[in-house]
Amino acid sequence: MKKGINLWSIDWPGILKELDNKEVARRIKEIGYEGVELIFDDSSFDPTRKTEDEIRRTAEDFKSANLEIPSVATGVFWNYNLGSNDEKIRNKAIEYGKAGIKMASIVGASSILVVPGVASPEIPYEDLYANALKSVKELAEFAEDYGVTIAVENVWNKFLYSPMEFKKFVTDVGMKNVKVYLDIANLVAISHPENWIHSLGNMVSNVHVKDFDVSIGNINGFRSLLKGNVDWKKMIKLLKAAGYDDYLILECFPSFDPSLKSPTARDLMRHAEENCRALEEIMKGF
Repeated sequence: MKKGINLWSIDWPGILKELDNKEVARRIKEIGYEGVELIFDDSSFDPTRKTEDEIRRTAEDFKSANLEIPSVATGVFWNYNLGSNDEKIRNKAIEYGKAGIKMASIVGASSILVVPGVASPEIPYEDLYANALKSVKELAEFAEDYGVTIAVENVWNKFLYSPMEFKKFVTDVGMKNVKVYLDIANLVAISHPENWIHSLGNMVSNVHVKDFDVSIGNINGFRSLLKGNVDWKKMIKLLKAAGYDDYLILECFPSFDPSLKSPTARDLMRHAEENCRALEEIMKGF
């Protein structure tokens, strides 16, 4: 397995603007990461507005430090719900999804993270499922031509909250390039991660790593690696047994560290380094 970091893990409003991409890449490579998960949104890095050259130059900034780009992540599907009953919202979500797929292809990433749908009291669950299924299938068909995998992530969206339902959803899409982006820390408050690994097995194409303090139990419970209750040694063993041997992507927002109140760029890099050492610890022996 390889060590990767999602750029959200070193993101703080205004701070990273002090450093250009090449400097960020140099530092995270020196820390010990082998890959970086690029991110996009609908504001600071919007792939619907960026040219191919701009996207390619961003990728080259990171590749110049000999970092791989295994995947691309985004939070836009929280704002633009792939499972919405509002066709305009779904179309906007699909527009961003297709732009993200193109971005993944340009930067050489094999997959894009997708939140399949977000439940709400206004959307009947059956409608949410059907809409999400249709939307993800459309994205997967588009992604086929680009050689990109749609990696559907389990998140706190009140949708697909059991491993059997999640597996059924991926199976129902019926596309070989639709896999699972497994976030184990997202599971510990609602279920047993072991069940998910056993059920999903070789459907898992990507893994996010962070920790979670079950004594808190809500959104404030997320923590840096080895600062919570996830039995990461056990998780790595199960993932290996299921055939997973790819990147472990750190997704530890600076806000997960209670000591980071008003961090500097140096603090953010220290945060990334501490989590890299923890990642090395959980990977030891595998």
